[in-house]
Amino acid sequence: MMNQKSFWKNCLGVGVMVLGCLSLALAQQPTGDMQADLRSHVGFLAHDSLQGRQTGSLSERLAASYLVEQLNAMGLQPAGDSGSWVQSFGITVRQVADTNSTLKVGRRSLRYGEHFVVLPGSSGGSAIARGVNAGYGIEADTLGHNDLKDTVALRGRVWWVRWQGPAGSNPHGPWGGHVNLARKLALAERYGAVAVVLYPGSPDEVWPDTTFDRRTRGSTIPVLSLTHAGFAALPLGFMNEDDRIQVKAGVLVTRVVANNVAAYLDNGANRTLVLGAHYDHLGYGEYGSSRHRGEPQIHNGADDNASGTAGLLELAKYWSQHRDRRFNFLFLAFSGEELGLLGSAYFVRNPWLPLDSVVAMFNMDMIGRLLDSTKQLGVHGTGTALEWSALVDSLAGPLRIKSSPAGTGSSDHQSFYLQNVPVLHFFTGTHEDYHKPSDDAHLLNYQGMQLVLEYMIRIVDALPYHGRLTYAKTQNADAQATPRFKLTLGIMPDYFYEGEGVQVDGVTEGKPASLAGVQRGDILLGLGDFPIRDMQSYMQALAGMQQGKTVDLRIRRKGELMEMKVRF
Repeated sequence: MMNQKSFWKNCLGVGVMVLGCLSLALAQQPTGDMQADLRSHVGFLAHDSLQGRQTGSLSERLAASYLVEQLNAMGLQPAGDSGSWVQSFGITVRQVADTNSTLKVGRRSLRYGEHFVVLPGSSGGSAIARGVNAGYGIEADTLGHNDLKDTVALRGRVWWVRWQGPAGSNPHGPWGGHVNLARKLALAERYGAVAVVLYPGSPDEVWPDTTFDRRTRGSTIPVLSLTHAGFAALPLGFMNEDDRIQVKAGVLVTRVVANNVAAYLDNGANRTLVLGAHYDHLGYGEYGSSRHRGEPQIHNGADDNASGTAGLLELAKYWSQHRDRRFNFLFLAFSGEELGLLGSAYFVRNPWLPLDSVVAMFNMDMIGRLLDSTKQLGVHGTGTALEWSALVDSLAGPLRIKSSPAGTGSSDHQSFYLQNVPVLHFFTGTHEDYHKPSDDAHLLNYQGMQLVLEYMIRIVDALPYHGRLTYAKTQNADAQATPRFKLTLGIMPDYFYEGEGVQVDGVTEGKPASLAGVQRGDILLGLGDFPIRDMQSYMQALAGMQQGKTVDLRIRRKGELMEMKVRF
């Protein structure tokens, strides 16, 4: 039994409500039967009372408290901040437009949502000034078009700017980056606009993107857009009237503190094996990623990833009872994975131990749906160490292995692979309940989960006695997938980065970025005619590239601005 004084102290220490602590006190204790224990762990983590374990929520802290108590009962050591069990990190989880934003043209007050919206790229702020017709907001002397010649008339005004360009919004046409919103906003800032209000020039013009991303970088001025209804509500010639325009744009930013849970088994070895799984999920789907439509519902995430977290606890218990003196073991339960591998990205930048002492990282993400009919298990990262090929298939036992050599992929092993650590990622496959409220505990195959864990134990038992593997770089996991865009730059963005531009977390060999000399840690600021403020503007820039074209790539490397040529 766990120490009750320690139990209550820990619950209160991580900020869990008393009611949550009572739920934890009633949780079933490990029995020694692996399948029963897996069922118990998943049953607790994927229960409705944990409300989907959203990153940074009270329910995440309740889940973390449960993990801490289990790991502490095994006699493991805390490996978090300042001798604690948790490694905390602050992140922005959501940005949305404030529906209390206002737009008044002369005496006419427009209604938010019906007549206008706040656009991504807007600052939170207000302005009162007379308007000026800035046309398309385009400066393109080489194309014989310049809306911004009269810089005196433009300064200190609210700019009316059309959504598109003289030839529409095709990013591949001659107007290319000139129709890009980020470029228009950069020119507005340069020439002294106090705010920008975009408007449709015709009923069939397509809206600019109105979706805020949690990493959206605002400009220094408010940016709004009229809807078709808003445009129709204003009189003809309104842009040429001498009306005073009042703009107030609000952007609501939600920041939270998330927590990785870390436990260490010290066997006195020189090398450490890392085992990880993310324990966060989608909550009610409030931060995106849910495939559910309709009224918000709890996403319990039994397979994704209570299954992997339960597996982590069972492996921690196994190696605490069966000491392998070749290695120390570091058990990591990550938060923030669903928002972009944030917990593992934070850990590898702030490691509890030197990463060059890590022999390998094993990741478990969705190991709960093994099909009895096929017993097929996905094992990714088999190309990240030369030794994996001799182990993965030969030790499969009753499992049928579907291997992938790539070290990258949409789970936490990627963060370690990008730090030159060999990885293996274990995964029983997606299913119709993925990222839906229906991903519940009763649907898991607990016998199959045990087969996966026993397979992992066999691989660890077969690792070289000296505890070293030969790291190897691999092809990008998405290289053979259907691309979202016709072209790729060949970089992996750092999703933890929240500054201006896009920071490079990895570079794929043989792709345009690698051939141009882009390095990990570089910050992309511009591609051709397209400014890069954030991930959204990076995607817009990428969509505007053409096969065979060479463009300037603007970057910041260790504080120094640089330009290089990149060919697609």
